[in-house]
Amino acid sequence: MSLIQQALEKTSRAQETRTSTPVPAQKIWDRDPMGAALEQELIRVQESHAARRSLYWKITVAVLLAFSVTAFFYFNARQPAPVVRSKTSEATKAASVAIPVRQAPVKIYSGNIYRLTGVTDLGGHPIAVINGRLLGIGDTLDGKATIKEIGKGEVVLDVQGRELKLVL
Repeated sequence: MSLIQQALEKTSRAQETRTSTPVPAQKIWDRDPMGAALEQELIRVQESHAARRSLYWKITVAVLLAFSVTAFFYFNARQPAPVVRSKTSEATKAASVAIPVRQAPVKIYSGNIYRLTGVTDLGGHPIAVINGRLLGIGDTLDGKATIKEIGKGEVVLDVQGRELKLVL
């Protein structure tokens, strides 16, 4: 029995050492009864603030983009349309380049205004530009004037039986 007695004493001593280590008492400042809930609330508020801020940036960028596109189209609409040149023969190009366009004097006769703005020769046929229309010899203008002659820088009209000379 001494062996059994010795074994029992050994186990009781081992149990005493295990239970004899004191458990440190929690201090009042170590306890955090609301800490986890407050931390979760803080994280939720920060995420909603970040989402709101991201939305504000998206709206700002969209407004600036819309303003830029509107300004682009506004300023392009205000620019004069580009001049489109049609394909013409070399004789027409040479004739149109040879005569500079300048402001012609205006002649008023019988209530009609006649403005000569250009004279050219296309293949032996003289052409005059009067009031923005291309006219040749014998053509009528406004039903009252007939072109009699086309010379260099001048045109003679027959307006109701009277001659009217237009000069560039």
